[in-house]
Amino acid sequence: MLDDSSVGMKMDKKEKVWLDGRLIGIDEAKVSILSYGLHYGWGIYEGLRAYDTNKGRAVFRLKDHMARFLDSARFMQLDVPYSIDELCDAVKEVCRSNGPQADYVRPLAYYGENGELGLSAVNVPTHVAIMTIHMGAYIRGGAPGASLVTSSWEKPSNRATSLTAKVCGNYVNSILAKKEAMRQGADEALMLNHSGSVAEASAENVFMVRHGKIITPGLAEGILEGVTRDTVMQLARELDIEVVERNITRGELIIADEVFLTGTAAELHPVRSLDGIPIGKDVPGPVTARLRDMYAKATCGEMTQFSDWVDLIDEKPARRRKK
Repeated sequence: MLDDSSVGMKMDKKEKVWLDGRLIGIDEAKVSILSYGLHYGWGIYEGLRAYDTNKGRAVFRLKDHMARFLDSARFMQLDVPYSIDELCDAVKEVCRSNGPQADYVRPLAYYGENGELGLSAVNVPTHVAIMTIHMGAYIRGGAPGASLVTSSWEKPSNRATSLTAKVCGNYVNSILAKKEAMRQGADEALMLNHSGSVAEASAENVFMVRHGKIITPGLAEGILEGVTRDTVMQLARELDIEVVERNITRGELIIADEVFLTGTAAELHPVRSLDGIPIGKDVPGPVTARLRDMYAKATCGEMTQFSDWVDLIDEKPARRRKK
């Protein structure tokens, strides 16, 4: 069974943080106790991974993540005073500063304080921060593949909030589901939407393989428009595997040939069971294994057709030839 001490992110207190245009020490990064972001979850964030490539360290799909960051900010009416190029440069600066162990990047924009706490939130300044941590593997169950349990907590509907935006406050729901799953000895929670169809896991999109097709819930089912989700869908098409976006029932997942999760933190992770019922014959299944291998190659810059997904942080020096 997993507990809170075995899962999560680790930050070195010596690391640097980019805050409102300046690179400062983590101990210097202060948040007001009156911050709207603290009281109401009024903020947005992103998650990115850094990988080693044969040309040096790189951030995977950097511009796509930062474009979603700015889209989320527009939805939350956060005034982010930086262009996408400036934000991308800031991500690279933080990664360079914090060294090779910094494999996960967390950009954050949130409302600060204006001396009030009213819900009108008028004239509240926006702050932007970028930090890194060493994450390693996100899903750390000992067995191959993740165990899932169906959460009693329902995914909010698109009428309640924008689920395509990475809104800080939205993830209270996900944390409740994750903790519930961990109390039951599972690795992850499967969350259903208001109609009882599959939405996603606590922080991952859900895919299944059935009848030779890859099937995943569409955006109308109350899911995040995941960058890793999009990556895997494009990789699947490279294999000439049909990808279908439609609603999925919990029962379909149980009888699926394969089920896997995708997310920046989790990457591409197979599922071995749902509510104690084994899924498929092998974990990972053949399709999941091929896609996971392709994903690993793409993140390391080994797929030339997707070379634009890799943004170099720094380059390895060229080797000198022996005389």
